[in-house]
Amino acid sequence: MKKLFAGLLAVLTVAAAFFGCSGTGNAASNSAETGTSASSAAGEKQSVSSAGIPTDKVTLRFEWWGGDDRHKPTLNAIKKFEEKYPYITIKGEYGGFSGMQEKVNTQMAGHTAPDIIQLNYDWIASLSRDGTAFVDLQTMKDIVDLSQWDADTLEFGMRNGKLNAITVSTTGRSWYYNKTTFDKVGVAIPKTWDDLLAAGQTFERYNKSYYPTDLDTGSGFTAFYAVMAYEQQKTGKEFLSQDGKIGFTVDEFKDALDFYQKLEKNHVTRTQKQQQNDNGSTALYQTDNFISGKVAGMIEWSSSVGKFAQVLNEKKNQLVIGDLLTLPDAKNTGWFVKPSLLIGINAETKYPKQAALFLNWLLNDPESSVILGTSRGIPSSHSALEALTKSNAKLAEDLAYQGTVQINNAKPILESPYMDNAEIKKAYIAAIQSVSYGTSDTQKAAQTLYDSMQKTLDDIVE
Repeated sequence: MKKLFAGLLAVLTVAAAFFGCSGTGNAASNSAETGTSASSAAGEKQSVSSAGIPTDKVTLRFEWWGGDDRHKPTLNAIKKFEEKYPYITIKGEYGGFSGMQEKVNTQMAGHTAPDIIQLNYDWIASLSRDGTAFVDLQTMKDIVDLSQWDADTLEFGMRNGKLNAITVSTTGRSWYYNKTTFDKVGVAIPKTWDDLLAAGQTFERYNKSYYPTDLDTGSGFTAFYAVMAYEQQKTGKEFLSQDGKIGFTVDEFKDALDFYQKLEKNHVTRTQKQQQNDNGSTALYQTDNFISGKVAGMIEWSSSVGKFAQVLNEKKNQLVIGDLLTLPDAKNTGWFVKPSLLIGINAETKYPKQAALFLNWLLNDPESSVILGTSRGIPSSHSALEALTKSNAKLAEDLAYQGTVQINNAKPILESPYMDNAEIKKAYIAAIQSVSYGTSDTQKAAQTLYDSMQKTLDDIVE
């Protein structure tokens, strides 16, 4: 994956050189014969029937998750696509991330899934074990311009030799902080784990209802994610490998859970019970504690940070990116990178060519790229990134852009495709909750975590 990170950095470096330029370019072919979209500058609706795409009126369903910062531009992009291709109607089906995997699993099993589906990295292995649940996009290369992605980036969506989905962007989790609150409390943005621990104590002295960050056990399992980064830095090991092998011993899991307890005791984060009482199942960015600034930070994917910034901007508060916290003697970076999300075409769709036309337009077309902005992170498509860069002289100020650059500069660890497995996530969550609620000591919780992970991996790793 070193080539992938080098390629991403090269693309982002080139992008920076374009700031202030005008116009939109389209590296993808725009001819009707290839089935890709027409140049927006031409202002014409081109027939694509010569590429074998029927022009009879059809409706396609497109399902995705996100916040309003993703929903609104996606709906605007769909509207523009429908103007250019009036014979194709796109029905958007969207919501938050919580429960989406279960929904997609049920739809795929019941043969009621949408035509086009936004996917998480780990879902492909479980939904398409033999690679046939989604259209092999290599068979659609006359419609989808695959040359716009590096080979390593396309590899994320491969299953059993078939290109099941395309990586929209790559992402990692960074620390983001409400600078307005930090300034009010009188604390500098943390640079190390020790800084974060000290910040927790200062926040507690300022007001016991204020916290510098929030580490939860929701669908994003940020509490576990943070302490895995810490323990990877400490040991130099990867806690879960690409081929599904556990890299930590039980004692190392215990050390990570001990550190989580230390974070709670130092007032860095609310306890899991406090979070449940305060938030219930409400996403952090929608809670009063976050919007009011009492919870002044979080770990978030660069591709999803926009919804947090949006609600704080409305309150005249400033969200900023912080350093990736490290140990002074860290043996590796500890932090992860992965595809932020992918998009695939259901193999059971009645309209694979029309779906491919929409997919190519959404991910490659300059007009679509400008409309979508960074709502799904910094695009992996070269033509999309070029168009976005030329249209936005302030792209370097965008938090999603800053997070992407930060992670790729950090020599990140490629996240295991098994890390987000639903059953394994239950094991993470149970471990953190049992320690936080005091129903288990860290030694017992670590042993249970290890055993639960191993049992699941034995069942799913081929």
